[in-house]
Amino acid sequence: MRKKGRGMATIMFGFGYGEGFPDHSIAEIEITTDQKIKLRTAGADVGQGFLTTMIQIAAEVLKIDSSYIEIVGQDTHQAKNSGSTSATRQTFFSGNAVREAAEEVMGMIYHHGSIYFNSNHPELTVKDGEIYACDNKEEKISYWELAEIVKQKGDNLQAEASFFPKTYVPDEKTGQSEKNYVAYTFMTQVIDIEVDTDTGIIEVMNVYTALDVGKAINPQNVHGQIEGGTVQGLGMALMEEQVIKNGITINPDMTNYLVPSIQDIPEFESTLIENEDSDGPFGAKGIGEPTLIAACPAVANAVYDAIGVRITSLPITPEIILNSLEENNN
Repeated sequence: MRKKGRGMATIMFGFGYGEGFPDHSIAEIEITTDQKIKLRTAGADVGQGFLTTMIQIAAEVLKIDSSYIEIVGQDTHQAKNSGSTSATRQTFFSGNAVREAAEEVMGMIYHHGSIYFNSNHPELTVKDGEIYACDNKEEKISYWELAEIVKQKGDNLQAEASFFPKTYVPDEKTGQSEKNYVAYTFMTQVIDIEVDTDTGIIEVMNVYTALDVGKAINPQNVHGQIEGGTVQGLGMALMEEQVIKNGITINPDMTNYLVPSIQDIPEFESTLIENEDSDGPFGAKGIGEPTLIAACPAVANAVYDAIGVRITSLPITPEIILNSLEENNN
């Protein structure tokens, strides 16, 4: 017999290293004379779309198409510290560093542009990589032409920024602090399942997610992280079990340590909530790790809804389902 169940879970996640640990990220932007804008960041893109997001932030500030921006380096010989790609921190920290570096360069564009036009900052307009005099749109100069003029003066349209937010060390006695993390991400998930009471197999049918992202700089990336993180959480909830005997892992391969495959992926419906209430770039929050946390409690609640048995250990395997049903019937 197949029984349906629906479970819900809501989580809160503080991102960044937290607990007063000092944290920062450095980025550099340079407008060259060959119609390129070089962006230097040592942040590692591990598949979450980090580099795409950094390019978008720089392009937004510099008012130019993202195709002109080129990532340089990705190692510590060519770019300064961006911190680890962990703690759901890169969009917040490196994103702010990139934004601030781009703002510094934009300030230089207006400064040198006003000299070129013999004008004042408010009398200039910047759009699509060109600087205009407001009263004469035909009179303009491109970023690259301006970079050449500035270079001839012995200077560059180049800036480096370090984003280093204030952190608060927790009280030694209470463990409390004024602000334990730089910001918090909130997410609610509702998961529909079907439990086969003859085999104990759980099939996840639908996942509905509402995620507080602050600002979705790249919505497609955010939806991808919701789906990827949730599938990872479903693996933890239903199948990933490390078996240890006498201190030795006896299922160290992908044959016996099961992870979700394409056949296990449910239907997703996700809603992005944009409050822009954090200090991240344009209000963006970190959303990497939060996307995998709610799946386990939501699945456990759905199992309880389906079969009336509360299971408190993971993973919830078919054997555990069958044993729990047998104990419940007895």
